[in-house]
Amino acid sequence: MRKLYRLLWSLPLLGISWLLIDQYVLCPTIQFPVTEPFKGQRIYNPYLSIDSADIEVANFHAHTKSWGGLTNGHGDARDVWRRYDSMGYGFYGVSQYHHIDSFGQHLSNYVPVYEHGVNVKKTHQLVLGAKSVVWKDYIFPQTIDNKQQIINKIAEDPNVLIVLNHPGMKNGYDTSDLKKLYNYDFVEILNPQAQSFSQWDAALSSGHPVFGLADDDVHNVFNNDIIGRYYTIVYGTGRNRSGLFHSLKQGASIAVWVPEFKGENLLQKKNRMQANKQLLKTVTVQGDSISVVFSKEIERISLVGQNGKLLNTFKQVSSVSYTFSPQDTYLRIEALTKDGTRFYLNPFFRY
Repeated sequence: MRKLYRLLWSLPLLGISWLLIDQYVLCPTIQFPVTEPFKGQRIYNPYLSIDSADIEVANFHAHTKSWGGLTNGHGDARDVWRRYDSMGYGFYGVSQYHHIDSFGQHLSNYVPVYEHGVNVKKTHQLVLGAKSVVWKDYIFPQTIDNKQQIINKIAEDPNVLIVLNHPGMKNGYDTSDLKKLYNYDFVEILNPQAQSFSQWDAALSSGHPVFGLADDDVHNVFNNDIIGRYYTIVYGTGRNRSGLFHSLKQGASIAVWVPEFKGENLLQKKNRMQANKQLLKTVTVQGDSISVVFSKEIERISLVGQNGKLLNTFKQVSSVSYTFSPQDTYLRIEALTKDGTRFYLNPFFRY
């Protein structure tokens, strides 16, 4: 009997030992390429053509009850679609942990998505467009080699888009990571758990052309106060998955943060969202000069450049222009409207 008890006690220790060896000994050492800031004579414009008749709102990060109730979530995929559709969204991702929900798969705006990651530091990835789940993960606090190995494993499917989820949450990805990591597409800069601008600027300052997303990361879709507050406006999707992916890859999107308006119902959220969709009017790049025109007066516009440096601030204007100096590598624009809503445009960068 004692031998049996010893065996039962030893099994968890053996399991933990194997996980530690697999993560810290067997994980390959990654040879990271040398990085450098963006350079070149041309300026990339993610908003090359904006069609005011083809603008959609998306949320790719939402959880429902799954895995027999082991994970935090309420309702089901039908509830997510119904609730977000009532606010005027065009795309609604149901991002279960390591499971691709198939509800709505027959529709053109269905987005297969899952959240990858079961680890103590919340070093998670959102995977869009996958046909199957990658199960491999490292449980304990991850080294940068661990993180890159997981990203590379997910990226073996050439059709997926990879988002680094809530990097600022528990510092799952810190700024030193973002200076080196590659082979992913987006940083989830806005999430109710964390705002991750320093991580985004670290990636951009190292010459990684990655774009920003905003998501509700909702776990209770029935709570009016928490849905519809973090979303991504996407241009030129044709409201179908292939058009969406094309636009996302181009960076033709804006991450939006909406302050909490207590008691606001879904119709009121929809009306506010419809107005926000039309905020960006025109974006032009001519030589080294960028010009952005908004549809209304903006309370404050901030221009951010290399290493997250604040380059300039404008107040109560409806347009802004900026000319790249020889030292400028990228520029991103933040706009704050009078009701407190914040808009984060994707970067313009040298190439």
